[in-house]
Amino acid sequence: MKNTAVKYGVYAFIITIIWTIIEHILGYNTTNHETGQYARMVGAFVYWIMIIVAIFSTRKEQGGLLTVGQGLKVAATIALIYSLGVTILYCLYGEVINTQFKPTLMAFERAKLEAAHATPDAIAAKMKQVDMQTGGSVVSYLFLFAFMFVGGMAIGLITSLIMKRSKKG
Repeated sequence: MKNTAVKYGVYAFIITIIWTIIEHILGYNTTNHETGQYARMVGAFVYWIMIIVAIFSTRKEQGGLLTVGQGLKVAATIALIYSLGVTILYCLYGEVINTQFKPTLMAFERAKLEAAHATPDAIAAKMKQVDMQTGGSVVSYLFLFAFMFVGGMAIGLITSLIMKRSKKG
């Protein structure tokens, strides 16, 4: 069970690294935020899918048997690997590799709000939210870690409840 979880956690993280490189090359995190605002979710979707696949694989390895606890152990292992890895990756990416990510994203979000004729208060609130979500502080990276970990655990719980099977008889 443990090796399956580690394997899928590493796979999810490697795919996210590759996708982040592709996004960077295509400008989704600097010059093309219009596409990037959606493309940035690919890594999270891959992560969630890997949790589901790993729980299914674990059940298959165990002869079709799976408890909710076993499923949650798989999810927790993947969530820990992925959340820690992606937090470090995005910290390095935003703070060292692509220092223009945050300023260009802030400008993009502001332009969207101004085009929609948002009030100055709504613009200020959104800018504060984007500032908090896009890094630059330890707290923002802790929130990223927590959000990714809790999200993975939620997917793991739902998947485990759906896929649980105990020995009959």
